[in-house]
Amino acid sequence: MNQFFSSRYPEFRFISTSLRKCGDDYYFAAERKGNFYLVIGEKSFRFIEEKDAPSVLKKTFPFLNPVSAGSKNSFGFGDRTGLATPGHIRAVKGSGFFPVFAQQSARELERTGRSFSDVINDVILWSFIDGWSEGFGADADHAKTIDVIQKAISAGYTYFTIDPSDKIKKLENFSVQNIRNLELYLKNYSGKNLNIEDSSFVFNDDNTTVLSFLYGDALDFIEECYRFISERMTDFDFEVSVDETGIPTSPLAHIFIVMELQRRKINFNSIALRFPGRFEKGIDYIGDINVFSKELEVHNRIRNYLGPYKISLHSGSDKFSVYSPFKKIVGEMFHIKTSGTSWIQAMKTIAAIDREFFVECIDEFIRQFEKNSVSYEISADISRINMNEIKTGNIDELFSDRNLRQLIHISYGTVLGCDTKNKLRNNFYDIIRKNLDMYVQFVEEHLKKHIKLLS
Repeated sequence: MNQFFSSRYPEFRFISTSLRKCGDDYYFAAERKGNFYLVIGEKSFRFIEEKDAPSVLKKTFPFLNPVSAGSKNSFGFGDRTGLATPGHIRAVKGSGFFPVFAQQSARELERTGRSFSDVINDVILWSFIDGWSEGFGADADHAKTIDVIQKAISAGYTYFTIDPSDKIKKLENFSVQNIRNLELYLKNYSGKNLNIEDSSFVFNDDNTTVLSFLYGDALDFIEECYRFISERMTDFDFEVSVDETGIPTSPLAHIFIVMELQRRKINFNSIALRFPGRFEKGIDYIGDINVFSKELEVHNRIRNYLGPYKISLHSGSDKFSVYSPFKKIVGEMFHIKTSGTSWIQAMKTIAAIDREFFVECIDEFIRQFEKNSVSYEISADISRINMNEIKTGNIDELFSDRNLRQLIHISYGTVLGCDTKNKLRNNFYDIIRKNLDMYVQFVEEHLKKHIKLLS
């Protein structure tokens, strides 16, 4: 087919990894001047533009529709550019991880001007082009409203990460009067004693009251989300995220949350806890690995006692010092979330190809730092970024600088946003599309480092 097609359309590049047959027709992808087309036929051919191809592909090849991950070890690959999936495919291939290729939060969608459907469609197209047929998930990450969940359901998402952080109260605001159903919580938990291996966890009136105050409203919201989804879908992954808090999740809080989820008959697949130390965006773990490991061991024993369910590690990008102890302690049934690190590789590609444009982007990132850093946990000191090094420095050394990495990580909306005043977007996509092989290679190599340490 390659030879026959190429002889008739020499201006197109035939992509052999995409070739499939359905009925009497062949389906494959072809590229011309950075634009991709779905081509259908055997002796005569029909060309379908990139934007229209996913709707045809998902009807023709059911395996290109997202599915649930279930209990498999899974890895979330956030792609803010819509072009990183080939790198994600090549990084995860043969690893045994179930990939969640379509993963974006409402915050990311707002800043990039994309929709849940856009994200899935990009993954469908690239999965077809790169010959991936082993399934993938689609995660509506950090969903905070029913409206967001409804949009994700309509787009075909199969994984829902519920973020009730706005409902989790702060201890300094403690008030017994603000606890709904306190008597029920006290009846169900006060006096309960759990012996888990060599540890004893005891609920009394005081700690039950505090836990009810901290997490009661959040649990109500989680239940509301679960009921909403389960009334509309039967096969989906449901993750509870309590990591977006100011203090680590205590073992007793872990037990309380899980037992409440079970009491309310919420069939959750995974839980993201807040661990000791700092899991900042785009850089390695900050903290004492021994303290982290000891705390994780306790949480894992609780999981084994109350489970089965997965332990999910959020802000998982670039936490290289954590992966080996995490894998050793947790073993199986875990989920890792990454997102911004693939976007950083896009900017690394820009730096390699067009340093002048890269400098222009960094200048704008610094100017918009205050706005972009809102709602992100980072400690970057942008005053330490040396613009002379940005202009002439070694790329690998530049992209090992934690301040620059975090600046880039949070600034994606400045480049990718669809604002009509955004002059950076078109130039960015023009460079990345023309140098897609380099970008994909950077993504593959970087994500493979993550997966290797977790395997």
